[in-house]
Amino acid sequence: MSSVFKKYRMTRKNVLLLAQAIINVNGKITWQDYASDSPYPDQHSLTLNEIKGSPEKFERFRNEFTHQMYSNVINDEMQRLESER
Repeated sequence: MSSVFKKYRMTRKNVLLLAQAIINVNGKITWQDYASDSPYPDQHSLTLNEIKGSPEKFERFRNEFTHQMYSNVINDEMQRLESER
């Protein structure tokens, strides 16, 4: 999968493509919250429907996963999804 790297803007469509690509590649969207004082970070996860249905969860996903847009594997998957639509 060596496609030409595309720079994505953080439009709603591209954020949803990013969410779908992460699910396709990793099987789920999860992250750990290291901000708590707990010795074991809290695990968080989101579904695509939660991201689509809640502005707060959409924004949380966008803030947590913007850097994933620049992963070659995720980027290639986003391009594949974009070309299918």
